[in-house]
Amino acid sequence: MSESRDVRKRKAVDLVAAHAVAGGEVLEVSCGSGHELALLRDRGFRVRGTNFTRYDECYAGIEVDHGVDILRGLPYADGSFDAVLLLDVIEHLRDHDRAVEELARVCRTGGIVVVMTPNTLKLSSRLHFLWTGFHKLKRSFIGFDVPHESAFAFHNYPPHLPVFLYQMVSRGLEIAEFTAALYKAKSFLFFALLYPFVRLATWRTVMHAEKYLAGSHAAPQLLSILTSRACLCGEFWFVVGRKASRSGEHTTRLPKWSQRYDRLEPGPAGPPAPSVPTGA
Repeated sequence: MSESRDVRKRKAVDLVAAHAVAGGEVLEVSCGSGHELALLRDRGFRVRGTNFTRYDECYAGIEVDHGVDILRGLPYADGSFDAVLLLDVIEHLRDHDRAVEELARVCRTGGIVVVMTPNTLKLSSRLHFLWTGFHKLKRSFIGFDVPHESAFAFHNYPPHLPVFLYQMVSRGLEIAEFTAALYKAKSFLFFALLYPFVRLATWRTVMHAEKYLAGSHAAPQLLSILTSRACLCGEFWFVVGRKASRSGEHTTRLPKWSQRYDRLEPGPAGPPAPSVPTGA
């Protein structure tokens, strides 16, 4: 295992240990060889994994269910686990909302969901996009001759962080922590030079320019995350969501055109229909 991979996997283990109930049941979706599950087992957690593809080397004693496709549904009952992990996977999946829905479904109320992925919003990636038109992400291009069933091997679907945070919260996963792993020296240089401009531009956009978001409960939290050192400098970001029952009215305004016909107030009655004469 590379040093980079080892660092971010250990970060995931530390997050579970910090946020999940001690000795709880942990599921990792697409767990690979089961390295982080073995580390969690050593810390007293009960662990289980799934895999969609084959791995020749797996840690002994780790229960793994094979051939599991999260987009088709996880083979577990609602509320089965205290912690659910999806690490280095979401960028391979075409339907993030469906994946989050399944992660939240099998997580117990009060439990956590941890998602980790390469960070396309770091400053070096933004500058890379400025000059090349694409974010800095390994395996981000796919040959047009790759069969559709093999497309998941590429990073075709890096999540857009603001939308992904919404998908987490909309599925009942309150954001408990946003953090990152692996920092490069050049990222701190970019941070020192660009942070004031990024902070000002993000503040203006989130708190004022986005008229439907401005004034909502989400705006300050989104501003805090998008201008954090983790978001602007980290090579991989982590979102920890805690499952809770959704309550209360939303504070984000919706466009008028988004009101559906079946939710409209009934209008005034029109003129009576003309009578149709019947035969004698």
